[in-house]
Amino acid sequence: MSANSEIRESTPQQITRHHNRHPGLNTLWAALASLAVLFPLVLFGGTLICFQVRQLNLPTVFVYDQNVGLISRDETATLIDESYNQNQHIVLNPPGESDSTYTLSLHALGLWVDPQATAQAAFAVGRESDPLTDLRFAFSGEDRMVMPVLYFDQNQARQTLESIASELKISPIDASIAFQDGTWVAEPGKVGRTMDIDRTLDDLLEKAFRIVITGSADLHFQTLQPEVTDLSPLLAQIDALVARDYQLTAYDPITDQTFTWSIPQESKLTWVTVDPAGNQANLTINPEDIPALIDLWAQDLGEGRGLDPNLEIPHLVKSWEAGQTPSVTIYHHPTTYLVGQGESLWSVSLKVGMPLWHIIEANPGLTMNNLSPGMVLTIPSKNILLPLPPVPDKRIIIDISQQRMTVMEDGNIRDTHIISTGVADSPTMAGIFQIQTHELNAYASNWDLYMPHFMGIYEAWPGFLNGIHGLPLLSGGGRLWASNLGSPASYGCIILSLEAAEDLYYWADPGVVVEIRN
Repeated sequence: MSANSEIRESTPQQITRHHNRHPGLNTLWAALASLAVLFPLVLFGGTLICFQVRQLNLPTVFVYDQNVGLISRDETATLIDESYNQNQHIVLNPPGESDSTYTLSLHALGLWVDPQATAQAAFAVGRESDPLTDLRFAFSGEDRMVMPVLYFDQNQARQTLESIASELKISPIDASIAFQDGTWVAEPGKVGRTMDIDRTLDDLLEKAFRIVITGSADLHFQTLQPEVTDLSPLLAQIDALVARDYQLTAYDPITDQTFTWSIPQESKLTWVTVDPAGNQANLTINPEDIPALIDLWAQDLGEGRGLDPNLEIPHLVKSWEAGQTPSVTIYHHPTTYLVGQGESLWSVSLKVGMPLWHIIEANPGLTMNNLSPGMVLTIPSKNILLPLPPVPDKRIIIDISQQRMTVMEDGNIRDTHIISTGVADSPTMAGIFQIQTHELNAYASNWDLYMPHFMGIYEAWPGFLNGIHGLPLLSGGGRLWASNLGSPASYGCIILSLEAAEDLYYWADPGVVVEIRN
């Protein structure tokens, strides 16, 4: 069929209807019937002249449901044009959307009722070559119906449908996965639709009369499938990622305590990223979130302690990403000390376990001679005496009162040794120190003696190290204090037997903590 097609269904049809006839018609018929009995020739001739001269439709003619009886062809054409072409609108119905419709004029859909052709078809009803037949139709009382002469312009209809197709199109929605209310949720993909213009045009042509009469037409659509339909398998990947335990270990060399914290699951959930196209989930640690976690963990340490202030966040992140558990040192904050009556800087130093030169450095203006009762001294952090990274699985404990050394490894006692510490005039300082230096045979010029397997542990004064070593040897060849082990004898160092000192020398790595107790 051509783009502009005529659709004809205008053959008169006999349809019994119950319409109200033309006002006054019953009276006219009654009068005519009475006259017909008396004046059949007058009635016959007058009726023919009236209908032919005035070009009236027969009284029982309908154009579908429009009563056009007893009106002229021109009046019929005007009525048909107004009823269909000017006032008729078609409601387009998307499938399954009764509350979502689109209304267009008949012309916009390429449909047009020919008023003149339709009026001619109505006028032709009952007008045969035999005048008696015409009269029989006119007065039989039976309704005669013709259908509108309908044209369909397919090009116009296509143009209109294409112009509204984008408005009615529903794009498909790919499956998605999102972090909502503290958890990851997968939403399935949703199908979309686009208008099937060719099928809709075929339907308009096939059902043109019904569409014009009912004022309603169906739109046809094709389904649009999303590219990604299901991302729920990614939830298992996310669960596996979040199940990884990212831990931080903190060691306090002063108290010999170890703390272990894990990154909370709620933090890890926020670090998950999803690549829907690659169907892949990843977890990327956000460095900006780590300081808040460190502050939270540090609360477990209580007052006076915190994590290493020089802690490097990038190092932590790199370790976690490599599957490692980083370890950090717990830092003790500086403290204060109220000087009492009769105290000296030396006595304060021994009491707090801090070499006095460190106290002088921490208190500008303080000297050995200007200490007075009531002064508040700043005592540096105990960590200042641990300049090397602590070795957490080894520890040396020295008990001055018992003159004993206990060597610990992995929480177990490795050895115990009888020792000698400093005499009263040159005491060994109690405190927390560490193995800082190794010297196979150190020489002490102050006393002209050699100290085998010497390990320096703290500077009693800058450049002067007290340490642990074996029985000293005078330059003249005499061995000192062999018979004094178990009693204070040294000038501040911790003395061991030669065998014990040699063994400890090779066991005690740099950084091993030495805890000296009174």
